[in-house]
Amino acid sequence: MNLAVHALSSGSSGNATLIQCDGQALLIDAGLSAKRLSEAIKRKHVTGDNLVGVLVTHEHDDHTSALGRLTTGFKSTVIANQKTLNAISFRTETYNQRVFATGDSIEIGPFTVQSFPVLHDAAEPVGYTIAVNGHKIFYATDIGQRTELIQSMMKDSSLCIIESNYDPRMLQNGPYSPMMKARVSGGSGHLSNGDASELIARRMEQGPPCSFWLAHLSAVNNTPRLAKTCVESRLQSIKSKSYRVDVALRDRPSVSWSPGQVANQLSLF
Repeated sequence: MNLAVHALSSGSSGNATLIQCDGQALLIDAGLSAKRLSEAIKRKHVTGDNLVGVLVTHEHDDHTSALGRLTTGFKSTVIANQKTLNAISFRTETYNQRVFATGDSIEIGPFTVQSFPVLHDAAEPVGYTIAVNGHKIFYATDIGQRTELIQSMMKDSSLCIIESNYDPRMLQNGPYSPMMKARVSGGSGHLSNGDASELIARRMEQGPPCSFWLAHLSAVNNTPRLAKTCVESRLQSIKSKSYRVDVALRDRPSVSWSPGQVANQLSLF
């Protein structure tokens, strides 16, 4: 079985991540325009016959805007907890849906998916782990704060996709209103570069080697170089382990991952 993960977009302009294995595909979030997202997944040879589901983390538009047209066109199913499904039910589009209770584990095609709660200002936001072909993929964006549960869910993952939304100094010195700054940095907002670095460092200490994507970067309060440098600086002290850090760009398809990618040695940095 060939396993591949593709970052189609990651940020406030829209979120979508595609996982493919054994000729079947699973999408996490659908926050682009239906046209852009349909074109992006078709370029990965995804059709109405092999898109087995669309996992939704929470109801905000940058995660759900294409749900109706996408799932109708691809004859797929929206999969989320009941509160999230209720929160997006105001949309005029109709779509097939499957209730996936937070904390449960379900089989979707070749994928075994487990959800877990995260802290964000939404109805019932979640992250996911996806086990497939002997590998575990961790996905969590829109996180208000680090938790021990998030840390434990990262264990044994081959790929961790984790939010690294903002640099605290850029946020405080930037153009956002005081209310928005408090919202972003608050316990139900977003994760800073430093907090993402701590989660990643602890994951590395757990072993084995892992690839990391820094996701949902702010267009105003962060840069890809700054986020990556923050993580790599934090990992300097962890020797004899290998890793790879990439940035999932916010406005276009960017990084892809498959098992067996060459990892960078921490000692080189």
